[in-house]
Amino acid sequence: MKNEDTFLINYGLHSYVTHSRIGGQSVFTIRGPAGQKMVRHAKGLIFDGFGHNAAIRVT
Repeated sequence: MKNEDTFLINYGLHSYVTHSRIGGQSVFTIRGPAGQKMVRHAKGLIFDGFGHNAAIRVT
């Protein structure tokens, strides 16, 4: 299991956030219907864990 996938499971984000690699960059996709509060929470955790090396998309 990749470090990013383990991160999503440990923080309980795996139910509404997915991870993929595109061109060597980590891309996290947050499903927007989770609600704005959950989107903000996920963005904060992802930024704290991976910083500027990760791209975050909200669908």
